[in-house]
Amino acid sequence: MFLLPLSGTPQSLVNSLRNYCNLSLAEKLHKRFPDGEQYIRITSDMRNKIIIVVQSLYPEQDSKLVELYLALEALEGLNLTEVELVIPYMAYSRQDKRFLAGEPMSVKAVYMPLRLFNLRKILALDLHSPKIPEVIGLAIQNILPHTYMVKKVGIEVDFILAPDKGALHRARILAENIGKPFDYLEKYRDRITGEINVSIRELDVKNLRIAIVDDIVSTGGTLAKAAQILYDLGASKVYAVVTHALISEKTIQTLSASGLDMLITTNSILHPEALPKWIQVTDVGELLCSELKSL
Repeated sequence: MFLLPLSGTPQSLVNSLRNYCNLSLAEKLHKRFPDGEQYIRITSDMRNKIIIVVQSLYPEQDSKLVELYLALEALEGLNLTEVELVIPYMAYSRQDKRFLAGEPMSVKAVYMPLRLFNLRKILALDLHSPKIPEVIGLAIQNILPHTYMVKKVGIEVDFILAPDKGALHRARILAENIGKPFDYLEKYRDRITGEINVSIRELDVKNLRIAIVDDIVSTGGTLAKAAQILYDLGASKVYAVVTHALISEKTIQTLSASGLDMLITTNSILHPEALPKWIQVTDVGELLCSELKSL
């Protein structure tokens, strides 16, 4: 078996995938022409082998998508049919429906071209919506890592919260796996201004250690509001267990000001080298390898 990591895949994830899956590293040439267009050539001889392509689509999402499609077409041109695709972070997946007239379904526009390729398996880490495979017409194995993340870091949790009803499936699965109760917050987003309001339903969280479970944190605004409300209601600790942390300096400032005890995330994407100690990055290579082997 060969691993073909593309440029969006963090090196730490490449290393752990090679180690846990016992994979050889495929060789390729990847460059840009002076006008900015990309060129890829697969140089390893991988005939009669299973090839696992890994591409995380952040940052520079558009560029990473083009690189992925070029690599898949190059493999098809070599008549390599035993190709599996792992997408640790699937960009453009937050819009799987039309909220306003005239909007695109971005996940459909961006990922329907995957149907052109003869892929044996597609694995994704925590899709924004479970409906995405149906929207784009592809079988995608969706891996939810929150139980793995909590156990790796070793925190003790009393109650699990989803930031909204749409994320309730994540909270439910984690709660069932660790034997704790769960619920969700009320979140409203103004589709015109983008402003988000968060409110707590009738929940007694006094002296409890709360884990807020979600797929993506970007600006950190929603998470910070939720944490502040929970502290006001007497929660002893508030953790965020979020698969994909699109961290900027603004994100760090916002979450730090909220008093959040810990943000637990994964190496699904490239992170800044220097992160505060309250941000813990868990390696999901072992989890992905176990899923690949089970399939």
